[in-house]
Amino acid sequence: MPRKNLIRTNLHPYHITTRSNNKEWFYIPIQDVWKFCEELIKEGEIEFNVKIEAFVLMNNHYHLCLYTPDENLDKFMRFFNKGLSEKISRQAGRINRIFGAPYKWTLIKNELYFYNVLRYIYQNPLRAGIMRRCEDYPYSDISKKIKDRALIDWFNQLACKYELERTRKNLKKYEFI
Repeated sequence: MPRKNLIRTNLHPYHITTRSNNKEWFYIPIQDVWKFCEELIKEGEIEFNVKIEAFVLMNNHYHLCLYTPDENLDKFMRFFNKGLSEKISRQAGRINRIFGAPYKWTLIKNELYFYNVLRYIYQNPLRAGIMRRCEDYPYSDISKKIKDRALIDWFNQLACKYELERTRKNLKKYEFI
């Protein structure tokens, strides 16, 4: 199946996800991957003028929500995934690819859906059974990004099955509207 053409915009955020090759766990400790992600995000925010709304790192993938004021998602993602892959490969002593496929993206054009996507991202550790509260997961930026206690409490409320399936289905489309 051919890759979908990127819709460039500075008006709406994107949901991005990238999974490791063969769904294997990253080949180094997750705290090291997290450190690399933080470094690359910090550098990328300055170099590519992107605004990160949410980031959660799991054992074999990550979720990212961001705005691209300069309409340069592809340039930022090339920088981020290439840099992360090189850092993991170097530390792990691997020569094969780290990510199984190019990143997947969905454009989010509705504010209500935007919050549902944020909840979907931050609830990854809850749905995986790793944590009971979003803010307790150490490889998430929720504590840095979200200060509103009511919003954090809402993020901690597991979405109903219908909402979760609808969100998953919409995140497979070009646009989440």
